[in-house]
Amino acid sequence: MIYLILAILKSYYERKFTNALYCAFIKSLIIFPLQTIILRLLLFQPSVNIKNENNQIDAKIYSVAIISKRISDGGVERVTQLLIDKLSQNNITVYLITGQPEENEYKIPENVQRIVLPFVEHDPKRDIWEKTFESIHLQTIQLYKIILQLNIQLVVCQEHWAFRNYYTIQFLTGNGVKVIGIEHNFILFPFCNEYEGLFKYSKVEYPKLEALLCLSRVDVQLWKKLGVKNAMYMPNPLTFDLEQIQMSKLETKNIILVGRFNRRHKQQHLAIMMMKKVLEKEPEAVLQLIGSGFEDYKEECRQLARELGIQNSVQFVDFQADIEAYYRNASVMVMTSAIEGFPMVLVESKSYGVPTVAFELDFCELWQEGITAVPKGDMDAMALEVVRLLQNQTFRLEKGMEARKAVEKFRTEETINKWVRLITGIIDGNGVVKQMQAEEEKVTEERAMEIYQKELEFWGQEDLRLFD
Repeated sequence: MIYLILAILKSYYERKFTNALYCAFIKSLIIFPLQTIILRLLLFQPSVNIKNENNQIDAKIYSVAIISKRISDGGVERVTQLLIDKLSQNNITVYLITGQPEENEYKIPENVQRIVLPFVEHDPKRDIWEKTFESIHLQTIQLYKIILQLNIQLVVCQEHWAFRNYYTIQFLTGNGVKVIGIEHNFILFPFCNEYEGLFKYSKVEYPKLEALLCLSRVDVQLWKKLGVKNAMYMPNPLTFDLEQIQMSKLETKNIILVGRFNRRHKQQHLAIMMMKKVLEKEPEAVLQLIGSGFEDYKEECRQLARELGIQNSVQFVDFQADIEAYYRNASVMVMTSAIEGFPMVLVESKSYGVPTVAFELDFCELWQEGITAVPKGDMDAMALEVVRLLQNQTFRLEKGMEARKAVEKFRTEETINKWVRLITGIIDGNGVVKQMQAEEEKVTEERAMEIYQKELEFWGQEDLRLFD
């Protein structure tokens, strides 16, 4: 009877306060703990252990849920697919929480259970709150119930570009759930993509995490300077087995750019402008732009190629789940991105020994070696380096070998071992985050701030005062 009464009461206040007032209400009444007690009484399942024939515990089963609205067509999604696969092979029960299935999804391992939720987005550029907040709150309640029902011990929140990511962190940590966060891009990402409103949430919610995983050591220093003391460096795992990859022979005139079409972020139109200059020296060269994305921007890029009279030398290729053939047939890769985190397309091109010419991104770990960097927006410099590679096979092969060697330190096995150590340590509560932080090779705060200031100037954000 008591369970029935509690269920009715719980259902009542969830329905009663499903708008923006809900958050203030539960805080004023300190009702998060009450909700935790109610839901755990109703839904809690005992933890699971593996026992041998003598009824003795052999191993503890660790469980983790990774949230990713999509599992298709993107670097974050590609990393997520690899991560769930490898973790599930290391005595960890893995749940993947996504939105509705889409076309061209990466393969989900059979031993990973997929849970579909009706994800809702709030556009941080608009002041539209009531309906989206209500939906996000109800979605988070549903997620919390699933966590308790399945006895999920740790949750990974990684969609730093979405408001619901921060609401999920707030709600789960407030109810005693252990959460890891991942920042897949540079700390200035919100300000470079007109998502400034998100930054205030990250600054408040990230300190509540068990760990904030950053893809560069520069970001680690900057987040720590902001008071996120749990920030630590964790590179992405490689999406290929290096030993199984056949390197490109670098014998063609193919130039590739792989990534979702996005004017502000990937800037494919700049690659087309560069290609006009390349063709003046190498008329047989071909630029392959591979990826999906914003269709209106993709059409804009097609129109630009026609206006420049180079449409026959620029190929538009839709998203490819298996992109190996394009890397193996390429001789040069270009990246016109204005901002990145740990771009998997660069990891992949390096794995195939394809030399890359890209805009300077000093904060990225992958830019430290095995790449030719030119000033942002300098298409003349980029074209010059591309032509240099196309015209000199010896130089091209040399740069390809440098690229391959540079990526070897990011081997999948080492990264997955770090992940397993982190997950099991957090669940066991053995202080693993501080241990791993102490072992990191660090970038000085002075160097991190120097890079930060350089990026501020590029984005015209000199007046931004994050650290004041």
